[in-house]
Amino acid sequence: MDTAHHSAPAAGKVRVIIIDDDLYVRTSLSSILNKSHQVVCIATYATGQRAIAALPTDQPQVALVDINMPDTDGPATARELHQAAPDLHILALTSLADEQSAAAMIDAGATGFLAKDLPTPSMISAICAAASGLNVLSGPASRLIATSPYRDRPKLDDTEQQLLGLVMDGRSNNEIAEAIHLAESTVKYHLNGLMAKFQVRNRVKLAVRASELGYH
Repeated sequence: MDTAHHSAPAAGKVRVIIIDDDLYVRTSLSSILNKSHQVVCIATYATGQRAIAALPTDQPQVALVDINMPDTDGPATARELHQAAPDLHILALTSLADEQSAAAMIDAGATGFLAKDLPTPSMISAICAAASGLNVLSGPASRLIATSPYRDRPKLDDTEQQLLGLVMDGRSNNEIAEAIHLAESTVKYHLNGLMAKFQVRNRVKLAVRASELGYH
């Protein structure tokens, strides 16, 4: 039986929903988030279908989605969430997951990973970063993408190498422009070139592919 918990939203806080079939995870994690001054958990769901149905009412900014669920798994849930709400930022909740599942979450539209045992300050920071459109690939969950199935490393010039490093650090285009003293339009041009070289369609997949290939 699906259960949902709703919390009154607070102005200025990042609106989060949790989708996890484990009642303990939903209860404890929502309690942790609701003690924060930056984040509010507005609802929790045991299944993705209930969460998707409630999107028009909840209007979340970030969805925390468990990778391994018995009915509709994390990748399938993330894909449907992304289709229903393209502006929603999805973070994969992980405890233990294999590399194939992790890659499937990214392909389904997740912007990163959030370890369930991450310290509270780091968890809050990661959620706020995701709400700002940044990829969240740091912490223990980054080991999920540490292998290298791709042998061909694109050749990068100094500017591309510097820009890629900043993308992998989760910097926005504006922050990258300031860091390397380029116009934001020039950063976008180079970023498009990098995505073409790495054969990916967004900056999250660019960071993942670069990590797989051993870039730092």
